[in-house]
Amino acid sequence: MRKVIYSFILFFLGNIVVLANSYDLIDMDIYIDSNGDAHIKENITYDSNKNTEIYHSYNRLGNSKITDFKVTDSTGRDYTYLSKWDVDGSFSDKAYKYGINYISDGLELCLGISHYGTYTYYLSYTITDFIKNLTDSQLLYWNLIPTSSEKRYEYDIKIYADQEFLDTLDVWGFGDYGGYAYVSDGYITLASDDSLDSDEYVTVLVKFPKDYFNADDNLNHDFNYYLEMAQEGSTEYSDNFSIISTIIAVLLQLFFWFFICFIIYFSMRNSKTFGSRIGNKKINKKAPYFRDLPCNKDIRRCYFIGSEYNAVNKDTNLFGAVLLKWLKAGNIEIYKTEKNGIFKKEENKIKLVSEVSDPLEKELYEYMYKASKDGILESKEFEKWCKNNYYKIYNWFTKVIDEQIKICLNDGIITNNPKKITLKKYLATPALDEEGSKVIGLKKYLNDFGSIKDKNAIEVKLWQEYLMFAQLFGIASKVAKEFKEMYPEYLETFEDQFNDILILNTFSYHSVGQVSAARHRAQARSYSAGGGGFSSGGGGGGSFGGGGSMGSR
Repeated sequence: MRKVIYSFILFFLGNIVVLANSYDLIDMDIYIDSNGDAHIKENITYDSNKNTEIYHSYNRLGNSKITDFKVTDSTGRDYTYLSKWDVDGSFSDKAYKYGINYISDGLELCLGISHYGTYTYYLSYTITDFIKNLTDSQLLYWNLIPTSSEKRYEYDIKIYADQEFLDTLDVWGFGDYGGYAYVSDGYITLASDDSLDSDEYVTVLVKFPKDYFNADDNLNHDFNYYLEMAQEGSTEYSDNFSIISTIIAVLLQLFFWFFICFIIYFSMRNSKTFGSRIGNKKINKKAPYFRDLPCNKDIRRCYFIGSEYNAVNKDTNLFGAVLLKWLKAGNIEIYKTEKNGIFKKEENKIKLVSEVSDPLEKELYEYMYKASKDGILESKEFEKWCKNNYYKIYNWFTKVIDEQIKICLNDGIITNNPKKITLKKYLATPALDEEGSKVIGLKKYLNDFGSIKDKNAIEVKLWQEYLMFAQLFGIASKVAKEFKEMYPEYLETFEDQFNDILILNTFSYHSVGQVSAARHRAQARSYSAGGGGFSSGGGGGGSFGGGGSMGSR
């Protein structure tokens, strides 16, 4: 709720804070070995135009030590370790170097920025005695991402061990209200739902059964001691008010929260993220058939405009359209194998042949490759990846919308709303209404294609492009079958391609279609049972590694 308040205040005041340096993504892969030591791979995608170094501090280490620290970056350069790190060194002194800066209550992992712009830095290190023995159980209680004065847009933390964690494992997250902390498919996942504010952090608290790990660090307390410590910090109380002032304060709070809830309700009702960014639209429900490909044949532009004019009703439809685009361009192929068993059955997979050049689509392509591990992607593999990384997929769709808004603003078909108090930041022009009418008209035409007598106007040779747009509208399978029935003499030479398109349609539906269910599952986990999300504040006071900061200088 605190983020909602901040957003509400910023919405009316119009204050926008722009930071020169920022974290686009903090990705932590944490493997806990049988002895309770953590082997961490921390990948930082960082955007910079000033300063000389990036640092990540760990305070209150107790008996734990940090060893095996190494750094490389996305240029492929291995960094050189400096045994004495000089925080006051110049840019050239620190370029392609890394080291540890020891401070009074801990240490800072430091590396030279080395080049301005957006780059990914790959850190690896080990934290010994990551797991602690308690009198009744074992404890994981670490501050993994400290506070920072720099903007942090996303984080993704996976924690795992040799033995898969059960979904019933008690997990708590502290410091990032609205984030996710849960167990799925043997992993503990902590992930962002929104960017981290400067005073927010990420602390994880996990209760393991006694002797789950062969840990050596013993603490003379039970688990409830640390749970109460963490939860106590998450809520602040004050008893300094008189009875009268307390009543007044309660009434004012009730009025304030009622007002906030009204704003949220009104906003959700009238300004949903998907398909409701633009005001003053004139949606022509009686738009005539449109037989050409609108939006300059750009499926992302059609996705954005279609969502605004109610022609695209699911954001995930774009995924299938992008797959069809890649299939036509030769970036992917359908890879068919036989399943083992008594009854031989063909299994369809996607072979990732060559990377795409478009930066935004390249990001999606890399997600798929990461899910496949070997460049041959099964539907279940990507479905599993989407379940565990639904926030990344959702953010990707948001990036597409943000991209198209910028393009449409530059093209002059939408304008900024001059009103400061409004739920619609942008306004439609007649040019956008005209394009929206074309998108509606194409959807109507493709939907009614089987019953339309005059089909000569359509360019059959563009059938693959038409199916990309049909996929956006959620009617690809229907249109594909009707195309085949109407033009068998043409499509018989493309039988394999035609079948591949139907396979991709099914693939996209089953994989990305699981995202909403996964998101709901994570949100539905009970806070009191451990898991499901983060509380605001708390957790940091007694955690190991806590109290520090991260950023650049």
